[in-house]
Amino acid sequence: MESVQKIEPQAWMKSPQTKAVMDVLDERGGKTFFVGGCVRNTLLMLGVEDVDIATIWTPQEVTEKLEAAGIKVIPTGIEHGTVTAVSGGKGYEITTLRKDVETDGRRAVVAFTDKWEEDAQRRDFTMNTLLADRAGNIFDPTGEGLADLKARRVRFVGDPAQRIAEDYLRILRLFRFHAMYGKGDIDPQALAACRSAADKITTLSAERITHEFFKTVAADEPEIILEIMFENNILKRFFYPEYDKKLLGHFCEFQKRYGLIALPSRLFVLAGMKLSNINDMAKLLLFPKVFRKDIDALSKVLEAEDLSGEQAVKVAVYRFGRVIAAQALMLELALDRVMNGFAPKALEIIQKWEVPNLPVSGNDLMKAGIPEGPELGRKLSEIEEWWIAEGFTPSREACLQRFNV
Repeated sequence: MESVQKIEPQAWMKSPQTKAVMDVLDERGGKTFFVGGCVRNTLLMLGVEDVDIATIWTPQEVTEKLEAAGIKVIPTGIEHGTVTAVSGGKGYEITTLRKDVETDGRRAVVAFTDKWEEDAQRRDFTMNTLLADRAGNIFDPTGEGLADLKARRVRFVGDPAQRIAEDYLRILRLFRFHAMYGKGDIDPQALAACRSAADKITTLSAERITHEFFKTVAADEPEIILEIMFENNILKRFFYPEYDKKLLGHFCEFQKRYGLIALPSRLFVLAGMKLSNINDMAKLLLFPKVFRKDIDALSKVLEAEDLSGEQAVKVAVYRFGRVIAAQALMLELALDRVMNGFAPKALEIIQKWEVPNLPVSGNDLMKAGIPEGPELGRKLSEIEEWWIAEGFTPSREACLQRFNV
C-alpha cells in the first residue's frame, strides 16, 4: 500500500504505552497499523479515546510476541481474531486481518488473511477502513475512505444490503455515525437497505442495541437523526404519541449551553416524560439502575416543583440532589416554564448552595416521649416539611417548640 496523506504523529501514537506495543508488533514496519476510530477522529481533529490496532500476525503470534516482551494479553475476542494488550495500564484492542467465511446477521465465522484490502472489505463504513502508521502516514485500502471522510459522508463499504446482512447492528450504526460524523443527507442506498432490514434489529441482543441507541441519543442533535430513523421504521416503537421533537431539541441545546449533558434525562424527554413509556423502552433496551433512578427522580421534581424561584430550586436540590435539580432546570427552560434570565442564578444555587441538614433527629423526638415507630416518622416528616417551607432556616429549638415537642 502507498500512503495517501501524511499527518504529524499524534501524542497517542507516541505515548510510551503505544510505543511498547508497536515496537513489538511492527518492528520493521508494514505489519501492524492503527485502524478505525483513532485514525478517523484524528483526521477529523476530534479526541481519541480508544486505540485499535490491526495486524497480519495471528492472535497466537500476537500473544506470544507481546508476552515475551512482558506485556499482558487478554483473549477478549479470540474467536474473531481479537486480543487486548494492556500496556502501562492502557488497553489496546488488536485484531488480526480477517475475512468473513459465514455470517447470519448476528455473528460471523472468520478466516485470517494477510491482505489489508481484503480486511477492509469486511468493515462497515469506508471512513472506518483508514489506517495509519506511527510516522503519521495514512493508508486508504478501499480507495474511498479518505474522500468520504473529508466529505463527512457515512457510506458502507461495497453493497449496503450485503454489509447489513452480515451484521444487523450496522443499521443502528449508520444512524449513530451520521449523527456524530455525517453532513448532508444520508446515503440513499444505505437508507433503503436499512429500511428493508429494519425488522431484523430485534434479533440482536439487548446489549448491542442499547450501546448503539444510547450513543445516538447522546449525539449533538439527536432529534434530527431520530426523526429520520422513525420515518424509516427504525425502532419506530420508540416514537411515542407524547414525544415532542422540538422539546428534545431545545432541551439538548440548554444542556450543551450550560455544559450539563446527561443521557437519562434525554431518554426521559424522548419517552414523552412518561414513565410508562420508559418501561416500554426497557423491554428492548438495558437501562442501568442509576438511569432508572435518575429518571424517576426527574419525574418527581417536575411533578412537585416549577423551579421558577430560589426556594423551589433549593427544595429540588435538597430532595433530589444537584444533578437532578440541574437537569430539571434544563427541562423547565426547554418547556419555557422558567425565564432564561433566572437560569444563571438558579444554577449558582444548584452548584454552590450549602445544603443544610434537618436540625431535628429521631432521637430528639424519642427523648421528648414519642415512641419509635410510625408516629415518630410522621412527626419527623411534619417538622421537616414545615422547616423546608420556612426556607430551611428554623433552628432545632424553633422546630421543637413549633410542634410542642
